[in-house]
Amino acid sequence: MTNKGLAVLFSNKSVPFEIVTFEVNPPTSDQIMVRVEGCTICGSDVHTFLGRRSVESPTVLGHEIVGKIVSFGAENNRHDYSNNHLAVGDLITWSVVANCGSCIFCSRGLPQKCDTHFKYGHKKVKKEEPWTGGLAEYILLVSGTKVFKVPENLSLEVACPANCTTATNVAAFRVAGNVAGKVVLIMGAGMLGVTACAMAKFNGASMVIVCDTNNQRLIKAREFGADESCLPEDLPKFVFGITRGFGVDVMFELTGFPGAFENAFDCVGIGGKIVLVGSVFPSAPASLLLEIMVRKLLSIEGIHNYTPDDLAHALFFLSKTNHLPWKSLVGIWLRLSEVDLAFQLAQSPDYYRVGVSNTIDL
Repeated sequence: MTNKGLAVLFSNKSVPFEIVTFEVNPPTSDQIMVRVEGCTICGSDVHTFLGRRSVESPTVLGHEIVGKIVSFGAENNRHDYSNNHLAVGDLITWSVVANCGSCIFCSRGLPQKCDTHFKYGHKKVKKEEPWTGGLAEYILLVSGTKVFKVPENLSLEVACPANCTTATNVAAFRVAGNVAGKVVLIMGAGMLGVTACAMAKFNGASMVIVCDTNNQRLIKAREFGADESCLPEDLPKFVFGITRGFGVDVMFELTGFPGAFENAFDCVGIGGKIVLVGSVFPSAPASLLLEIMVRKLLSIEGIHNYTPDDLAHALFFLSKTNHLPWKSLVGIWLRLSEVDLAFQLAQSPDYYRVGVSNTIDL
């Protein structure tokens, strides 16, 4: 293993990225040193880059990561979360949050909110601990990280978003409950949205409706299972007509914009559920129509990140839906030296994901 590697430092939105060389030291205890094979730029990374989300800085952004094991700490048991044997050279991914397993939140089944959590791609970088995010040549997996061997039939394009986009969707569908035979509305046809369309169909939804402002993204969503699509200005009337006035059973709000949430009260039918996923950045307050909530017997659930079991199910889901055009969602791969360009392209609606890698043949 080389004793030096490159990492991309982010300070704030007004300062260019800085590529810095750091020492690569052997892992200790049960840690794992990993060489990053690929990292896709998530929407939350873009929000941080644009100053919409606060983050301790300097930091190494990037949490949708796949890498190859370089070495183990002496106390590592060399098995992943699903008890598969791990060896040097294995391709792995891992939960975005490392957790302690014993605090009040871990004991309540909320490991992503662990009192002492370590969140990859979100930590302030120290010179002696630089390998914390995916926009780097290496990353050090700390104690409490739930590691998963990547199924052999998944390419980097498919596997990188698994430990954010796909696993978060699994968590959202988990709290939504059984959608088999139900009408599902997906608000937003970005990476989360097209994944949610595929997941709704995979879980037996009778009809999947997707809403977005971008016609090209609506067309793309149909490749992933959407049965119907419409623009926001047409949504309540469209839903009323296509459901014969009953409304949808479950709405997944993936955009984070208050107006999209407010559409729910005209679209969700009696006994329906609203699942909020996209609101990961500050926004204006949204109106909550309490009388309609009561009279329609509606419920609202919020999801932020996910549990390790959700990531296990995400990888299973991707391996079972590998016939879908997942690879097409990563529009371009660039190198660490091109990270500024990568973040510019990641803001374009032409790209669902932009990938960064120094190990694949670009």
